[in-house]
Amino acid sequence: MSVTSTQAFAKVVSALVRDDLDVVTVLADLMADACESLAADAVGLLVTGDLVEPEVLSATTHAVGDLELYQLQAGRGPCVDAVRTKALARATGVQEIETRWGDVGRAITRAGYAGVSAYPLRWRATCLGALNVFWTDAPSARDEADALGQSLADIATIVVLHPEHLSAEDITRRTRAALDGRTVIEQAKGVLAYLNGVPVDVAYSQLRARAQHEGRSLTATATIVVREAATRRT
Repeated sequence: MSVTSTQAFAKVVSALVRDDLDVVTVLADLMADACESLAADAVGLLVTGDLVEPEVLSATTHAVGDLELYQLQAGRGPCVDAVRTKALARATGVQEIETRWGDVGRAITRAGYAGVSAYPLRWRATCLGALNVFWTDAPSARDEADALGQSLADIATIVVLHPEHLSAEDITRRTRAALDGRTVIEQAKGVLAYLNGVPVDVAYSQLRARAQHEGRSLTATATIVVREAATRRT
């Protein structure tokens, strides 16, 4: 039975909350599941950038591991581009792949691949590496594949950076921060419901719409709403 993206994400989340988390195992499983859910033929994961020496972290086949290593040695290729630009790097068809990446591109096509995408492992302002996906026949729904591919890369980033241990104080601090955020959101809902004369559920929808429109987090937007209301009263 093939693995869906939902099943792949669920497996990773389940592993992250366990005491016996093994990053290498989780990433190997994630790469295999990514290959299935993306209907790809091979997947590789490399880490590089300013933090660590370039290294192939995981690959579904030995040959793809070699392709990842070749990219690092040559200083060019889809993964290298994705890390450098912190954005998707992809090419479809033998000519496009070889024209874009030269010798590296020819190595990719000689291995039998006609479609390749690399998704950056982004952590805020830092790029840890890239998830490289190879197809013998490129997918027709590229936008859907790219959205899923980037989500899988983001999950891989979280696995790599997941802390091995949180102290009781860390857990308390993070839980309290979440609760504090929820408190200010409830206050903002009440403010909007009163000012706009709408039910609380509608006020919450308005709050979320404003956060999305202004490109802010829900908590930050709620804080602004409460502050604006307080200023209005004074």
